[in-house]
Amino acid sequence: VSLNVNATGIGTLTYQWQKNGADLNGSTAATLTLTNVQLGESGAYRVKVTNPYGTATSNAATLTVGTVPGIVTQPVDLNATKGTNATFSVEANGTAPLSYQWQKNGADIAGATATTFALTAVDTPDAGTYRVVVTSPFGSVTSREASLSVGIAPVFVAHPTDRNATVGTDTTF
Repeated sequence: VSLNVNATGIGTLTYQWQKNGADLNGSTAATLTLTNVQLGESGAYRVKVTNPYGTATSNAATLTVGTVPGIVTQPVDLNATKGTNATFSVEANGTAPLSYQWQKNGADIAGATATTFALTAVDTPDAGTYRVVVTSPFGSVTSREASLSVGIAPVFVAHPTDRNATVGTDTTF
C-alpha cells in the first residue's frame, strides 16, 4: 500500500509519517509504502511536512486491512418431497461486514441475502443448483453448487391383502 502527499513551500521540505499520531521510524519521504501489509497495520496515517518556516500536518487517511471471505461450511445437496420445506445454509469467515447473495442456476434470487435460504412447499420448478456469493469490502467468494431434487413420496397403488396358506404350499402377497 502506498500513501502519497504533495506539498509545496519555500526551502527544503522534510516529511514525517505518523500512524495514529505516533511517528513511524524511517518514514521520511513524500510517499509511504507498506509492504506485506498485516491486520495490525490498520489505522489513521498522516504526514507532517516541515520547512524553515513551519510545519503543516495532513489530514489523516484511514487504512483498513482485512481478509477476503472464505467458505467454512459449504451448502449441501438436498432431496425434498414435494410440498415440504428445504433450507440451504453456508458459514463464511472474513473481515466484516459480510453480505450474501443466493443464486439458483447461476442467477441471483431476489431478497435471498442471508446465511440461509429457505424454500417452503417446494415444487418441481424449485429443483436446480443453488450457490451463494459472499462479499466483503475485501473481495468475494462463491460457494460450491448444491443441488435440490424434488420428488414425490411413494404412494400405494395396492396394499397386500390377508391370505390363508396351507402348510407346505407357496403363497404370494
